[in-house]
Amino acid sequence: MPRPRISETAEQYIKRCMADPETLKKYPDELQRYAVCGSMYDTPLGNYRNVFAESYNDYPKAASENAKTALRYVEENGWGSCGTAVGKARANQLAKGEPLTESTIARMAGFARHRQNSQRALGDGCGRLMWLCWGGDEGIAWAQRKIKEIRGEQYAEVGPRGGIKESPKAPKSDTPNKNPQGEGTARGDASGKRGAKVTEEQEKTLQKKVDDFNEKDSNTKNGRATLGALKSVFQRGLGAYNTSHSPSVKSAEQWAYARVNAFLYLLKNGRPENPKYNTDFDLLPEKHPKYEKK
Repeated sequence: MPRPRISETAEQYIKRCMADPETLKKYPDELQRYAVCGSMYDTPLGNYRNVFAESYNDYPKAASENAKTALRYVEENGWGSCGTAVGKARANQLAKGEPLTESTIARMAGFARHRQNSQRALGDGCGRLMWLCWGGDEGIAWAQRKIKEIRGEQYAEVGPRGGIKESPKAPKSDTPNKNPQGEGTARGDASGKRGAKVTEEQEKTLQKKVDDFNEKDSNTKNGRATLGALKSVFQRGLGAYNTSHSPSVKSAEQWAYARVNAFLYLLKNGRPENPKYNTDFDLLPEKHPKYEKK
């Protein structure tokens, strides 16, 4: 099954995935293949593009019900010529109540430009069907509110076609977290002695990653991996899981290992695979081009 590329949009990846011979053979049913390709786009198994992306699942129940209505109609009548791969994957995502990333919410908000076709009856063209796939009135309205909440009211601008313009996020709030309790803490230093507890089994796994990495000279041109650094990255990953995580990551441990793998990529290549990943530069060797002393 193909993995998403860094520069690939969801629509581009799903189109390529749907046509992949291996995927076609494994998932001959088109709807199942849509769902699998759609979920693969956001998973850490593909790459680390969205591995640190925050996700949200507080959309109204009506949005899920609208998507279910669309899928029931399709089950009885088929898609016909309606919808893109992304729209079909979105219907499955909403129907299952899965969390949505910021970029997905922005696309939902932008779908408001199709509102003029939303009042037709199901079966009268594609407008009503695809409107329901994207959450219907309730889902689109939620997405428009949510993207403003995420990016800041003053930064969320609607473009001429109804899409949300790219803009920086609002400044971080100074309001303290009222419920900071959870598994682990985001603290950690290069010694690996501070922060969340790393179990003996986890430490063995991290040591193996250190040994495997340092075994190849091509990996160490920017410095060698150390157990202390990887433990600190792991500890920060445990803590970060409590505040935000990718919808495809199901545990703090999985989130922490994903962060360790992203760190090793950064260490080897001199740059992060995901440009948003810039929080562990202080744990890099001093000769690394991205090293930043805290």
